[in-house]
Amino acid sequence: MLQGMQTRWMVRAFLTLTLGLSAVAAGTIARAQSADDEKKIDDTISKMTLEEKIHMLSGSTMMASTGLARLGIPAFRMSDGPMGAHIPPPSTAFAAGIGLAASWDRDLAALVGTQIGRDARSRGASYLLGPGVNIYRAPLNGRNFEYFGEDPFLAGETAVGYINGVQSQGVSATIKHFAANNSEYFRFTED
Repeated sequence: MLQGMQTRWMVRAFLTLTLGLSAVAAGTIARAQSADDEKKIDDTISKMTLEEKIHMLSGSTMMASTGLARLGIPAFRMSDGPMGAHIPPPSTAFAAGIGLAASWDRDLAALVGTQIGRDARSRGASYLLGPGVNIYRAPLNGRNFEYFGEDPFLAGETAVGYINGVQSQGVSATIKHFAANNSEYFRFTED
């Protein structure tokens, strides 16, 4: 019983993401989920077989979700960021996050985000894994270059510009390394 509920919850989360990505692609980024969306999700889940639900919980590749053509659920490709749309290569490399934040230029952050969003869209990506927004807490963190610094206000302002730029191109920005990614050492095993 519990496994069935967990599978249903995960499929519901994926379908909610699908609606959100469709809204980004259509340019209605700030659209709130409605009762009609809830009904559509419930109707879609009720039409899925157990095998289809399980199939949707894994990606078709490392950088793509699994679609379900029978029910009109598209597959979505992602591109790895945050300093460019790096999958598939080659790609344009932009300044590291700390360099962008050091400019204190919100408009520049939006412009960089716009260009990265355009690059991601040209690769068929629906969402970008970026920006990285962890606040510096350990000076030797191997990913500090990706983040926007140790000042929460500056990092937040830079991230907003970056995200607005990416999403202006119909690509969903996906904040990553939100918190507690302060070491690359034992990153897969530390608690």
